[in-house]
Amino acid sequence: MGDILADPVLFGLLWAIAVLAGVLIGWNLRAWWPEREMARLLERTTQERNALARLYTQIKHYYDLREADLRKTSIELTTLREQVDAYESERAFLLTAAQANTARMERAEANAALWARRLPELETQSQRLQSENTALETELAQIKGQINAWKTLNLGFSAMQQQLHELEARSALLEQERRHLREQLDIARGQIEQQQRELARYAAQLQQLSDTYSASSSDGDTGPTQTPGQSDNLLRIRGINEEHVRRLREIGVISFVQISEWEPDDVATIAKVLGISPAKIIQDDWIGQAQALVAGPQP
Repeated sequence: MGDILADPVLFGLLWAIAVLAGVLIGWNLRAWWPEREMARLLERTTQERNALARLYTQIKHYYDLREADLRKTSIELTTLREQVDAYESERAFLLTAAQANTARMERAEANAALWARRLPELETQSQRLQSENTALETELAQIKGQINAWKTLNLGFSAMQQQLHELEARSALLEQERRHLREQLDIARGQIEQQQRELARYAAQLQQLSDTYSASSSDGDTGPTQTPGQSDNLLRIRGINEEHVRRLREIGVISFVQISEWEPDDVATIAKVLGISPAKIIQDDWIGQAQALVAGPQP
């Protein structure tokens, strides 16, 4: 009963039915009621009719309000659906970016490990050159002492002077080589530090994406492998030119498989043959490019 009275529509219908019943009853009893009483009832009926009209107006107003609320709710629902679609698109984009950052981080880790293995060797070479330079300096000092002694005796001065020049030239060459190796060592250390910073940045980005969205990835099949005897277009590797290809073919390097299997010692040997710095091969990532070309396109 409380729910019926709370609904204005049902309440208005009940009120209209009651008024109509009262009017019918009034017309039936008019013949027995006095004229004054009938006039009073007619006035009361008119008032009830006016109240019914006002009630109808109020009910229509409530109905219009409900229609407006329904349209507003429909618009809000459409807006929410569009926002959900936008969030789904953004989620797919972030998942793709997370996978790309994972691949770049793995590559940075491989480069950092390669330079970490190469660094002790460069340091050993630098120490060896420093020891040789020290020994040569000691030998040079001894020869200078001998020259001073020979100057006193004036015997074999020309021969000793020629020997001194040769040792000085050798010392200068070794000093130049030592400086060159020290520069390579500094470059290697700088690249390792850069790779470590990049690795830390990629790890932070990946951690942030993982905290925002959780996604699962599946491993795909790799492409067909190549045999070492197969001749490939080495110009597809960034950093290799026609002259490099010619020299590589002269020493038997003709395929991506061979380049993908290079060790740090091989890099140093190849760089010496090509007349370039090993840092260029590492910086251009010839080995990584060759490995990607051997693996073939990913599905």
